[in-house]
Order: sequence, then C-alpha cells, then structure tokens
Amino acid sequence: MRAEGQGLVDRLGLTEQAPLDPDLPACWFSGRVEGGSGERDLEIAIAFAGEDPYHACDRIGTVPATLAAYLLCRRFRPDLLVNAGTCGGFQRAGASIGAVYVAGGDFLFHDRRIPLPNFEAFGVGRIPAILDEPMRAALGAETGIISTGDSFAPTAEELVFFERERVTCKEMEAASLASLARDLGIHFLALKAVTDLVDHPEPEASAFERNLSRVSVILEERLVRFLEWMKVRE
Repeated sequence: MRAEGQGLVDRLGLTEQAPLDPDLPACWFSGRVEGGSGERDLEIAIAFAGEDPYHACDRIGTVPATLAAYLLCRRFRPDLLVNAGTCGGFQRAGASIGAVYVAGGDFLFHDRRIPLPNFEAFGVGRIPAILDEPMRAALGAETGIISTGDSFAPTAEELVFFERERVTCKEMEAASLASLARDLGIHFLALKAVTDLVDHPEPEASAFERNLSRVSVILEERLVRFLEWMKVRE
C-alpha cells in the first residue's frame, strides 16, 4: 500500500518517474542517497502497484505487487529487491504491534492449495530466505517465517497451516516477490512491521486501520537505518 511507503519517498526526496507501463496504475520514484566520507552512494527506486480505478483503493496482493516489481526490475535493474510493508503477527510467537521482522527460513504461500503431484509443493512455495545476520542485528529486527496469501482474513485451514509451519508474519506479497527475484537472479529481502495480531480477539481489520499510520512510521525509520547500513557495508 502506498500509505506504507510514501513517507520514505518524501523523506528521501525521490522524484516520480514516467509510468512503469502506460496501461497500468503502477508508479515509481527514484533518486540518489549520497554517502559521507568513506560511504557509498545508493541509487534508490520505490514502486507502488497504484490505485485501482474501478474500486478507488490500492491494488494489493500478489498479482499487482509482482507485476509492479517485475516492471521496476526491468526498468531499474536493482542489485537488491526489498519488499517492505506491514503484516499480521502472532501472539504465540511473541509478536507485538510495531515489532519488525526480517524473513528467515522459507517464504511460504498459505492459500495456494493444489493437491496434485508436484503442484502441491509448488503451491506452498518454500522459497529459501537468505538471512544476513549483521544486517538483522543492525536493524534491531527479529527473524521470522513469512507466509503470503491474497486474503486479509485467514480461514480455519490457514490457521492450522500457520501453527504447523511456525509462521511469524502473515502478509500479501513477499513469497511471490521472492519467487520473482529468484527467477531474475536478484538478491531479495523482506522487512515487515506488525499492525495487527492474527491470534488476538480484536478483528484484524480494526487493528490494522488503527495502527497503520504509526507502524508505517516505525517501518520508515528501520528502512532509513537499513540504508545507512548499506552505505557502509563492504
């Protein structure tokens, strides 16, 4: 969602570029973050899937995110693709509102149920997450297993899946983007901040709406910290 990342675009002073595709609402911004003495400059691009013109809301989920990321990667050709956004967390895993996670273990899909030989494993995904421990420590983030689906509210079957797979973050893009990055040979990182708790009595949608602005600021601060770490990384 654009609300999750527009603050960073403004803070970095990035400039909006020509549309990624003339027929799609996806948009992107780019610019340079200059390093100080002994630091490297960073070329940055941030893309959003855009607003759906038929429903007047952000285009969210795996298809819009992957399409926008693919167009961005073809246009910008990054060394690193970062999926930064919010997620649902789990009390059983010790999550709290505003907690920040980087992906560990495997990226999973919790709603691609295909009970056919080979296709069943494809549906679940199990795309390895490459964890950089110094980066995680520099961010002060926790490590967690991220699972992706196209529905906000989980089904009973998905709740069983989360428990069995020890899922820490439930969200709507990361596994799909991890798959894309693997196909394109691009390093990938997912950074997620918790807006709501899946296993809490309060409805997820209510918590999400109440916490989105505050948690987006937390995410922005961690991304700035990440960029500072990247400028001095050898």
